[in-house]
Amino acid sequence: MAYYLGIDIGGTNTRLLTMNEQDEFILRENIPTSSWSATEDPLATLAQLINAHFQQLDQRPAGVMLGLPGTLSRDRKKVFSLPFIQALDNREVGNELSQLIDCPVAMDKDVNHLHLWDLHQLETMPFVAVGLYLGTGMGNSLWINGDFYHGAHGSSGEIGHIPWLNNTLSCPCGKTGCAETLTSGSYLARWAKEHVTAPHHVGDIFTHYGDHPDIQEFVTRLGMIIASEMNILDPEHLFLGGGVIGMPGFPKEKLVREIRKHLRGPQPAEGLTISFSLQTGDTGCQGACLAAKRHFES
Repeated sequence: MAYYLGIDIGGTNTRLLTMNEQDEFILRENIPTSSWSATEDPLATLAQLINAHFQQLDQRPAGVMLGLPGTLSRDRKKVFSLPFIQALDNREVGNELSQLIDCPVAMDKDVNHLHLWDLHQLETMPFVAVGLYLGTGMGNSLWINGDFYHGAHGSSGEIGHIPWLNNTLSCPCGKTGCAETLTSGSYLARWAKEHVTAPHHVGDIFTHYGDHPDIQEFVTRLGMIIASEMNILDPEHLFLGGGVIGMPGFPKEKLVREIRKHLRGPQPAEGLTISFSLQTGDTGCQGACLAAKRHFES
């Protein structure tokens, strides 16, 4: 029986999940990312953790898929930038790790694995679909012509880095004025420091401060940005998810209204289906397992 290992590498946790060829998830582990990323040789330490995971199986997997929250080359062989593990920047992480664990390794942006999991929940895979996962930043996944679109250099889908007029905020990417600085969890965290008072915290923003003009404008801006991408790509399906959209009281119906208000008619206005992702802590590595099977079987 063939096995596939999906690894979802986040800033806080690294999740490992094994799936068999019947798409059954059989072995999962959750490891603090700092336990390996902060070591002298992060990749070698990660390899040790993966090899320990392998020992619990009766054979080595047919392939391993890494999900990374960074920018990758178009061929998905090199990590250009992984902000919280800079020791892996400009390295062919998949090839290096493959040699350390004696197993084929592929990698992709973590947001594509979230999107792939959502796509697999549909009865029929769409021809064109978009996933927008709002967390600390704006995760954006593009499924075009039945496959993920990476762009000419591997950096497609950076919707959070389009410029927003009169925005003077600095973005972690090094630019000024990126939309993400006004439409992400990072913006909400800054806003909470100025406006949220005890006993409330940032997680209460939408339940206790949802009527505040700043929060209403936050949702309006988000809808406009998403609608712009819908008008460019004309997808069949849009998935909305991520930690921010999953916060208690998030105005999902308002966001959908704001998106649809700016859609070009008759299409994509009439043909676009909008769904909210049913994410769990395992969704990223579940999608990575499916991506591993898809990649290595082909």
